[in-house]
Parts: sequence; C-alpha cells; structure tokens
Amino acid sequence: MGKRYPLSVDDQRTLPDGYDGPVFTWDIDKTYLSTHFSSVKGLARIPVEFAVDKQAIPGMPEVLRGLRRGPGPEYACAPLYFVSASPPQLRGVLEHKMLLDGVEFDGITSKDWLRTLVLLRPGRLNEQVGFKLCALLEGKRRRPLSVEYLFGDDVEKDAVAYSLYAELVGGALSAGRADERMEAEGVKGDDRRSVLALLDGLPSERGAVRRIFIHLESKTLPDEIERIGELVTAVDGACQLGLALFEMGLIDGEAARQACTAAADGSDFPEESVQAWMDDAVRRGLLSVKNARLLMERGTG
Repeated sequence: MGKRYPLSVDDQRTLPDGYDGPVFTWDIDKTYLSTHFSSVKGLARIPVEFAVDKQAIPGMPEVLRGLRRGPGPEYACAPLYFVSASPPQLRGVLEHKMLLDGVEFDGITSKDWLRTLVLLRPGRLNEQVGFKLCALLEGKRRRPLSVEYLFGDDVEKDAVAYSLYAELVGGALSAGRADERMEAEGVKGDDRRSVLALLDGLPSERGAVRRIFIHLESKTLPDEIERIGELVTAVDGACQLGLALFEMGLIDGEAARQACTAAADGSDFPEESVQAWMDDAVRRGLLSVKNARLLMERGTG
C-alpha cells in the first residue's frame, strides 16, 4: 500500500453501524473562520494565538448551529466534522473558538505538519487537493454509507478537490483517470497512491456526496466556480448559504434569518444586504420565491 498520508484524525463520535443519514463536513479556514495558517512562518505564531483572536465569518456560526440542530422540532444533533490544513497543535485553539461560538462538532481531521516535515516533504504544507482527498476518504472509511454535504471556499481548490472526491466515491472515475486528474492538480505521486489506496479500502456500497457549497471569499463569479462540477453551489456569504440550506430543508427558517441578520451586521450596508442576497439567491435558483416570501413575512411579523 505504501506510506499513508500524514493525517491527524480526532474523531469523537461513533455513528451506528449502517448509518446512512447526512454528514456535514466543513473546511475551517475562510469557510468558518476568517483566518488561517498556510506557512511555516504562520506555524511559529501558534503559541501566541488565542481563541479570542479568531474571527468567524459573520453568520457562519449561526449556520453551523442550525445544521447541528436540524430543521425539525426535535434536536437532530446532526453529524458535523471539520477538515483543516492548520496543524494539529492548533486544535485546542480551534476547539475553544468553537465553544465560544456555541458550535458543537464531532471531530477534526488536520494535516500533520510535524510528520510532513520529518518526511522532508515541506511542499505538502501548501498543497491542498491531495490533503483534502485523503482527509475526506478517511472520513468516508469511518462513515461509508453517509450522505455527504461538503463546505469550502474559493481561496484554494476546494471546489476541485470536493468534486474529484465526489466522482471517486461515486465510481465515476477509473483509477488511471483519477491519477491523471490528480497529477494535473499538482498532487505528487506518493500522495496520489495514498488517495487510491484509501479508495480501494472502501466498501463497494457507499453513500454519495449530495451537494458541495463554496463560500465566495475571494468574490469569484458564481459561474466560474459552479462549472467545476455539477454538485457545486456557490454562495455569497453566510446569508446565501443559510437561504440555500433552508430551501433544501436542512435548517429551519429561524436559523436562516439569524445567519442573514449576523451577516448583515458585518456588512457595510446592513439594510440593503439581506434583500440583495435574497434577490440574487432567487435569481440563481438557490431559493424559491415562495420560501423567500415566507422568510420575509415571518421576519417582519
């Protein structure tokens, strides 16, 4: 099989055998939090970083809490996992920040920076496609039948990595074609072998990826992101993400409204922002006219 990709996996929840319900997997940097580490220089700052120094993207904690709670009257405690390229030494800070935000979660899979450096592969610190594929496949190994919803951003190659993962899990790619696609994205040979080995270890019966949400942190045009894969949905901030999740029945209307309110509070034009986000969501098919009216009526009632 060869050497495994250097992951640090903290899985705090064992789901029932045969669990085939939803699992929500989030990137942390630029998807939930506004800050991230992406260099050895950043690693040196860990001892002076505190949870209070971390800033959540406005409205994202509300979305995360809404997903965890679920859309119904009963508390769903939906499985929620994070994937982070930040080093595992930062995990305590991240967990404290989530506690401050009231975000419950079930585990974090990180890139093991120390093992990466020991193996003399510093290039892995900035390469994200191979890491994301291995991290997601490791999660799939633990929850093979789950239906997955993936959340990332447009700063790096989340849409590419997630779409490729969806094709791998769905059986749409041969091993040879998958290897070519990964090589084209800059994934080194040993990491490509790690990906294919993890894929080979999955059972033949497995759940699919249902949707990929990409937060437009860098203000990429939605069409540019969505053409990467048919499952990809681009969202302009937490409000649009909340609206899309409400439309899909994954969060309730109150969670969507809270996300929009928090996002607007962090905007330069709070009074106009929510209406603009909602109008764009309706135009792009993320939200129906009926549900837009429902949210507005209840929000002003």
